[in-house]
Amino acid sequence: MVISDSTMSFKHSLRDFSEYVLTTEPTSGKSVKLAPSVVTDKRLLYKVMLNGVDCTPDSITHSSYATLDESLTHAAFEGKSKSRSDAVIKFSRSKSIAGLGGTGVYATTINLDDIEIDHTLNTEEGLQADDGQLSLAPSAFYLPKMNPVTSYPPEILVTLKETETVFLVSLPSLSCDRGSAEGQLVEADNAFYEFITFGKGRNRKMVNQETQTNATTTLTRHTLATRPEKKNAISFASMWDMHDTYAQIKTTQEQEEEDEMVMYQSAASYMLRKKRRLLIEPGKGKAKTFEEIGATPQYMDAVLLTERVLASLEYSAAQKKFRGLVAVDPLSLDLVYVYTLTNLWTFECQETLNKPIIYITFNKMCPNLCATAHGKFGYADVCKGIVCVWCTKNPRKPERLYHFEVPVTSVGFSEKNPNWLACGFFNGDVIILDITSYSPKIIAKSKRNTNPCFEPIWIVSWRSFDRDSEFVMTASQDGRIRRFKRTKTHEFISTPMMRVSAVEGKLKGLETTKPCPKHDVPITRYPAVLCMVWHSTIDHCYLVGTDEGCIHRCSMHYLNQHMDVYRAHAGPVTDMCYSPFMDYLLASCGADNAIRLWIEGMDDVIMTLTCQSAVNGITFCPNNSTILISASGNTLSVWDLRRKTHMPCAEYNFPGDVTLTYISFEKSGLNVFVGDTFGRLHTLHLSDTPIPPFNQKKLLDEAIRKALCTRPKMLKQLDKLLRFRASKVPRM
Repeated sequence: MVISDSTMSFKHSLRDFSEYVLTTEPTSGKSVKLAPSVVTDKRLLYKVMLNGVDCTPDSITHSSYATLDESLTHAAFEGKSKSRSDAVIKFSRSKSIAGLGGTGVYATTINLDDIEIDHTLNTEEGLQADDGQLSLAPSAFYLPKMNPVTSYPPEILVTLKETETVFLVSLPSLSCDRGSAEGQLVEADNAFYEFITFGKGRNRKMVNQETQTNATTTLTRHTLATRPEKKNAISFASMWDMHDTYAQIKTTQEQEEEDEMVMYQSAASYMLRKKRRLLIEPGKGKAKTFEEIGATPQYMDAVLLTERVLASLEYSAAQKKFRGLVAVDPLSLDLVYVYTLTNLWTFECQETLNKPIIYITFNKMCPNLCATAHGKFGYADVCKGIVCVWCTKNPRKPERLYHFEVPVTSVGFSEKNPNWLACGFFNGDVIILDITSYSPKIIAKSKRNTNPCFEPIWIVSWRSFDRDSEFVMTASQDGRIRRFKRTKTHEFISTPMMRVSAVEGKLKGLETTKPCPKHDVPITRYPAVLCMVWHSTIDHCYLVGTDEGCIHRCSMHYLNQHMDVYRAHAGPVTDMCYSPFMDYLLASCGADNAIRLWIEGMDDVIMTLTCQSAVNGITFCPNNSTILISASGNTLSVWDLRRKTHMPCAEYNFPGDVTLTYISFEKSGLNVFVGDTFGRLHTLHLSDTPIPPFNQKKLLDEAIRKALCTRPKMLKQLDKLLRFRASKVPRM
């Protein structure tokens, strides 16, 4: 077929099927109409010859892509399938001729404004993928569909085989035929069980036995670090090295400005005086001889550290027991509960020989430090006062020793300032010492203008309600309870809090014989306050014991009147303490040779422990809720409430005509400090005691209920009280 070099035009229309019209305008005016399939299928069979040159065009469709009629699925063509379009594709001969031999170049013109595209139609609909490697046509406005990463096979073959039967849980039958041999045994066991639980056999004598299992150490699946190996190294420092080390670095101090006259209580202005600090010039008063160097605080500090090191070598075995480094195997076959008290060491020196220890206090921030007050134990004694500060690292010599002309009756360490020590004297004075100084350095001192007390101060206790302020509470022989507050001056401002009066009439608590008013005439209306303890849960409440045997419950919010009072002993109340595991259990001891336990909210005594002589001190064990130790005469008694209460579990007598005046447990509960009238402070180690259980409070509660088994009314009252306390506890 030969087509002349004339203008050609194509008319393109979209119907149910598309067609191309090829119009040739020869001179004769004839036209040829070909179907598109004919053109596309047979155009390769024809050649176009122009002036003897083969001008047959190449196929515009690449062999790798589908032809137009095979993939006519685009939305642009489907939208116009039912109406004929006016779009006409015309082929016209270009005016310019390029190529070799005058070859004609043809251009195709398409009117794009007539093409409408419906984007809502699926461009993949109707496509038949003959070739497996041919991908689907992507959407015009959306991302192409991705194949899943994991493909599953069309068929899976599963083979089931029977394995050996494994029994996870086996529940045997709990019933058997009546009349058979097994049935008769079961009936006999049931009858015996009813006999020991509900029948007469429940009244049999039973004894509780204890056992202790070893703690199982479990390993996690993480990294396990081994314990590093350590060894002791010895170092030596000469006297001159220590002196140079603790030498004064800065010898010049700036002069302190004068303090303002600040008063917290109503007092005259002449009572306040301003505090000044001396100006130390460099090089002035520098020691040159050994006598001068030995009197300096720096040299005395160096000697103190050396004495501690030497004492640690001498008391090495005792220090290991004191620190709890020697553990007892709980699974040992020869383990017995005999409550052994072993003497580790004794704090004593020549200055305090035969001077009774009246009071002992421990530093809360530094538990290794304790202070002892030496004074008059009896009214006929004549002696001077001494305050010793001991350290458990050096039992041979006190680290501070202060002498006073008046006997010391009480001491107490401050909670916020560990270097402050409050001291009460036999004449009613109260001072505060700074124990950082080797000589008595008085920070504050009471004056007669604000402190009218002339009787011995038996109790000195620090108390604070906020972070900044701290005051001292004192109790004296004349029944006065006063509060001393330190100002910026060197004086104490005293405020009266309470004066205990003698009680009259019938009191709750212990029942005693009524005194005869004709013969038993009191010589004073104000009994002496011998002991005081702060309430375990209420911060403003405190309890005081008097020499008439009563315990008064007082509050700092109610001045000159008590909140409650009950009779605890037939003689003076010498000591009181709260249980560390049960905050409403109070133990008191007195001169009537008795130790009594009280529960707050119950009027009657819970338990009474009887000793051979007047009890001067009592303390609860911090790590075992049922163990407490008392000091009476020269005997130290160990009590265990869950074992027996009619007599002590163990007793230890001190040789000589000595009286134990004070007793206190160390914080760990392994050691006991005991003071006597010879001026000695004994350190004892408590061992061979029952292993404490996990629930200490429950064990103590069982011991109390066991003691109240013969008093059902008190048991009901105790249950009601515990339910009331449980209802007041806020729920989380």
